[in-house]
Amino acid sequence: MVKNDASKTITPQKALERLQFLCARQEKCTHDLVQKLKQWGFAQAEIDEIVRKLTSGGYVDDNRFAKLYVREKSRINKWGPIKLRAMLASKGIPKEIIDQALSELGNTDNKPNLFELLEKKMPHIKAANRFDLRNKLIRFGASRGFALDDVIDVVNRLLGNDE
Repeated sequence: MVKNDASKTITPQKALERLQFLCARQEKCTHDLVQKLKQWGFAQAEIDEIVRKLTSGGYVDDNRFAKLYVREKSRINKWGPIKLRAMLASKGIPKEIIDQALSELGNTDNKPNLFELLEKKMPHIKAANRFDLRNKLIRFGASRGFALDDVIDVVNRLLGNDE
């Protein structure tokens, strides 16, 4: 038994039940669950056992998490492949799983998505001149995880420059 911040006793069974409930509501990765268990003060052996039970019960699956994460963040948040890869890596997802999830997104050309994103952003940018606007658009596109070459091409098309 472990005491959490509110001085309540949390048994491994109770932690397992809480995490099962959490995983049933929202897709989680192993890293998220380990962090939660560490926050609750569990020892590594208990953490490994609880995560093993969640994995064998189908509550957590890093493959499934990565596929859903990539699909959701690319479609809703308009993130590019570079940012998706970095965010999944920060969650401790193995490189092979990341590659597989990104390949299922497709090797489609990101330029139409990037063009739409930058076109919507452009009227909201306060810039002193075209050079300043260009730099801000490039910075914004790169921050969304798109390749710098693609961002520069799209910005040049948007601004009417074919440099």
